[in-house]
Amino acid sequence: MLKNNILKLILLICFMVLSLEAKEIKVIGPWEISGIEPAQSGFIFSRMQVAETLVSIDENGDLIPSLAKSWDVSKDGLLWKFDIRENVKFQDGTKLSAKTVEYNLNRENLLKNSILRYLPIESIQAVNNTLQIKLSSQFSALPAYFAHYSTIILSKNSFEKNGKIKEIIGTGAYKIKSLTAPLKIKLTRFDKWWKGKANIKDITYLSVGKGETRSLMIKSHEADIAYSLLPISLKSLKNNPTLNTTIITIPRSKLLKVNLGSFFLKDINVRRAISLALDRENMAKIILKNENLAANQLFPPSMKLWNNSNIKPIKQNITEANKLLEKAGWILKSDGYRYKDNKKFEISLNTYPNRPDLPVLATAIQSQLKEVGIDVKVLIDSYTEIIRKHRDGTLDLALMSRNLALIPNPLGTLLQDYGRNGSDWGAMNWTNENMFKYLTQLRKKDNKDLHNKITQILYDDLPVIPVSWSELSVVSNKRIKNLKVDPFEINYFLSDITLEK
Repeated sequence: MLKNNILKLILLICFMVLSLEAKEIKVIGPWEISGIEPAQSGFIFSRMQVAETLVSIDENGDLIPSLAKSWDVSKDGLLWKFDIRENVKFQDGTKLSAKTVEYNLNRENLLKNSILRYLPIESIQAVNNTLQIKLSSQFSALPAYFAHYSTIILSKNSFEKNGKIKEIIGTGAYKIKSLTAPLKIKLTRFDKWWKGKANIKDITYLSVGKGETRSLMIKSHEADIAYSLLPISLKSLKNNPTLNTTIITIPRSKLLKVNLGSFFLKDINVRRAISLALDRENMAKIILKNENLAANQLFPPSMKLWNNSNIKPIKQNITEANKLLEKAGWILKSDGYRYKDNKKFEISLNTYPNRPDLPVLATAIQSQLKEVGIDVKVLIDSYTEIIRKHRDGTLDLALMSRNLALIPNPLGTLLQDYGRNGSDWGAMNWTNENMFKYLTQLRKKDNKDLHNKITQILYDDLPVIPVSWSELSVVSNKRIKNLKVDPFEINYFLSDITLEK
């Protein structure tokens, strides 16, 4: 009798475990999978917990150990040592080691195309189970770079003999079942994940470019979790009794990237006129549904160490904008547009639909600049067009959304975007020796006074023109429990999710 009761209890427990075994979760977002090289699409593999980095961050943005259990630096600041975790397995059963990390980070493609190209690295070498990185000059922010998605660590079996990646085999909670670039990736649980077994067995990510389509899909339960929804759609989604809506402020800014080599935009008076012509408050209030998102500088108030309290809000001032354009030699003609040297002030503004509010903001900016005599043609295309036009010099303006904490220490983004020669997502044809000097000083030691000097230079020179700060909206089916939203957009924490029956 006792044996029968024990057997029944065991069967009941097994039934309960099986009933809790979650079905496939469908995640949608605007981001395409443009390839399998980490520098291209590592953010997808990081967010979906397929692959991991040496360092991670907590909810406050502080660095925490990941595949590296600890790190330290020599007294002269030139030798960093990362102790690699033991007993971590890749999804093909091979073991993580410092030697494997060394191979990943020494690949020529990675050193040339990833975030590591901005570091003064002399050598990366495995010694026992420690990774040693020798620098040619001090760089205090180095550990933060190893939280960036381009530095995900993959199994040696991920690579061909020439170092080119043939598949993604990581150490994360989920492994890839199938990948159909650029739109879809199917994942299944990796049961030997070093942090323990994830709750959900199967997950699919689908790239859906249009915000309206993502809203319809989450509303009709074709998706379980939807990222980056249009502000205009959120009201109806919030009122839907089957859905949960989460909105958080994130360290991301919407900016007008400016080609300072352009005949139209090289004069600082023109850039200041464009800035003054923008009605940031109304765009934030009407389009973004939060007037507090109107930006007067690069870093939002939530980034306290970098937001410059000396910079005051920028109010729209059409009268002053017109004066500055006239000072720059642009004369208003009877057709309502400005001319100089027989050239009409006619420029293009590139943006992309992956961030659903960008095309709407671009249309508003087009209308506001027309008010001061500037003819703007809005071009909505892939974000890769901004990169292409930056590189071939044909870009005028680009409205873009820039994550300022892809590297947890913003110095990384600043060095990339506003260092000498600029970058695809930063300055274009801009030089400021004081900026380069202050950035060099920050490489050695962090300093709030230098933060303020740098943000003041960006405000004065306007290599980019701030438009608004950002929020991230995530909508999920109410049966999804324990969903965490990462303000730094590094990890979706899908392994923590549970599914209500």
